This record gives sequence, structure tokens and C-alpha cells, in this order.
Amino acid sequence: MTISSSYDHRPSTFVRMLPYLVVVAILLVIPLFVKSPYVINLLILCNIYAVFLSSWDLLTGYTGQISFGHSLFIGGGAYTAGILSVYFNVPPLITIPLGGLVAAALGLGLGIPALRLRGPYLALATFAASGVPVVLASTFWEYTGGDDGLSNVGALSFNPIVKYYLSVVLIVVCCGILLTIVKSKYGLGLIAIREDEIACLGLGINISKYKVGVFTISGFFAGIAGAFYGHNQLHVGTEELSLSLSILVVLMSVAGGLGTIIGPIFGGYLLILFNEWLRFMEDYRMLIYTGAVVLIFLFRPKGLLPTILDGGKFLLGRVFVRNRGA
Repeated sequence: MTISSSYDHRPSTFVRMLPYLVVVAILLVIPLFVKSPYVINLLILCNIYAVFLSSWDLLTGYTGQISFGHSLFIGGGAYTAGILSVYFNVPPLITIPLGGLVAAALGLGLGIPALRLRGPYLALATFAASGVPVVLASTFWEYTGGDDGLSNVGALSFNPIVKYYLSVVLIVVCCGILLTIVKSKYGLGLIAIREDEIACLGLGINISKYKVGVFTISGFFAGIAGAFYGHNQLHVGTEELSLSLSILVVLMSVAGGLGTIIGPIFGGYLLILFNEWLRFMEDYRMLIYTGAVVLIFLFRPKGLLPTILDGGKFLLGRVFVRNRGA
């Protein structure tokens, strides 16, 4: 009876999905109220970064494999799409998934040798790996454009509103799949590895399969977003391969809240929009931005979203107790 009762009182699927449906609804109606092409393009960038961040969170937030080489996957997807578009006139509908597949292959290639590495050694290995494509891009400049990159990459659309809704499809599909993965049995395995790898070995869990698999999946979605980014910008360059992009992904994800998928997305939106808002303070922009990030790390080490959710639960609990006492 007790088991049945607790089961009956579990939230329905609709209730559990309601917050996500509300967010999707907000994303869909934004163009009805925001008419500025500049703001629309900024929101497109936020949606693309949301996929960057959620794919990194799957790798690091859920399995504890610290990576500073996410630009390897992002740039791999972007350059794949750029080269196919510029030299072979392949449409974005084909280049974007192919960019994801190439990035997934890079994730597989990095994940296998990284099996024996943990902690700072894995971080250093991924950091070193991210520098290889930069050298290759400079070496084969005839095909990659060298430091100038590839221009005239095929456009997704020249209508900002159309591009915005395509970016909404990108974030809903990619992040929806990632959320499904982390809530599945596979996701539970990733969390178990993060919490106690030795215990997982004792239980007979194939840790190698999980680790290589998560590198591959993370690479795939980062490559999809990287290819989308290249078509959105109409240009692919070494900035997609830079260490600064990998560090930015790490900062935004940690600021939002690791191990949640949604937290890094929230952190990405917040910090990108905050950075743009600081443009009017050009001389102090980076100082204020960096200081804000440091303060988040100092006082909210779990990230902003978990802190906000915990605060909301606390307030709701106080209101509920007060109403019951009345």
C-alpha cells in the first residue's frame, strides 16, 4: 500500500515537462515582441552556445571528466561544414549533421586514449589535443583559409527571424535529447561513475564503454552546434578552434550549475546577455564581467540555477508552512 501510494503521488509526465514547455513557448513568442535584428541575432548566438554548454556538461558535469578541449569538437564540426559548403556547395541541411559525425569521430578518437587519464592529467590531455587542429588549419591553409578562415559559407537563411526559429529547433532537439540521455539508465551510469568509479568497477559496470561513449556523444552535439554556428556567421575560422572558446564554455557552464544540462544553458544566456549589456562601459567591461564571474564562483559554487531553485523551494516551503499554520 505504501509503495502504491507513493507511486500515485509522483508528478505526472506533463507536470514534469511543464517547465520545459513554458521555456519553449517563451522562445517561440520572443520574435512577436522583439523586433531588433541585433537582439534577434544575439539570441541566436545564445541558443547556439546553449548546445555547446549542455554538450560539455554531459561530459564533465555528469561523468566528472574535466575537459578543456571542447573547441576541438566545435571547430571540427564548423570546419567540416565550411569546407563542404565552400568547395562542394553542400547545403546546410547535410553539412550540419555531417559536422556532428566528424566531431563524434574526434570524440571517439580522444576518448579512447583518455581512458587511463583522470583529473588534471585528463584536463591537460584535452587541452593539448585542442591545439592540434589550429596547427593543421595553418598547415593546410590552401583548404582552410589559414588565419583568415573560410568565407562565403552557405547561409541558413538571410532572414533573421527564420534563423532564430532554426536555432530554437537546434536547442530544443539537441538539449531535449541530452536531457533524455541523462534521465535514462545510461545517464544513471554516468552519474555512478562520477560519484565512485571504483565501486562501479566492483559492480561490473563497463566504465570504458561509458567514458568513450560520452566523449562521442558530447562531440557529436558540439559539432552540430559548431556547424550551425559556421553557417550562421557565414564564416569559419580559427576562433572556433581557440582555447579561449573552450575556457568560455567552462566558465559559463560552471556559473550556471554543473550536472543539470539546464544550468549551463541558463549560465550561457545570462553571461552572454550581461556581456552585451556592459558594452556601454567599454573601458571597464572586461573588469566588471570577470569580477562578476569570480563572485559567482566564490559565493555560489554550485552555480546560479541550483541556487535560484533552492531559494524558490525554500520560499515555497515557508509559504506552505505559514498557510497551514493559519
